[in-house]
Formats: sequence, C-alpha cells, structure tokens
Amino acid sequence: MKKSNSKPAFKKPCVKGRPAIHTFQLPRNYEQIVRRAHEFYHARGGMAGMTLNDWLKAEQELKQHAENE
Repeated sequence: MKKSNSKPAFKKPCVKGRPAIHTFQLPRNYEQIVRRAHEFYHARGGMAGMTLNDWLKAEQELKQHAENE
C-alpha cells in the first residue's frame, strides 16, 4: 500500500504563522442579562435546570425593550 504525500484539502487560518484563535465576546448588556436571568431563577423558586431558558428569556426581553425605546 502506497502512502499519500499529498497535503490535506483544508488549511487552518493563520495570523503571522500561528493558528487563529477564536475568542468569545460577551454582549454589551451582559450584566443586565445576568441580573434579569437571576430574577427569573428566583421567581421559579430557585429550581435548577433552567439556566439557559432564563438567559434566553432575559436576553429577548431586554432586546425587545431596547427596540421599543
């Protein structure tokens, strides 16, 4: 069986010879979202397991509020 000397069809994005690093940026209103999501958490009686739903609900609520202004 012959070994293939060909290079892979894809290339990693590079910046000055180094692999690109993808960073996550927090939303501008991160603190507001955290506070509102925490309020939803307490309103549910502190029951765990709904963190993502609380976050998304808070984010959507704040987005709608900003659009209405």
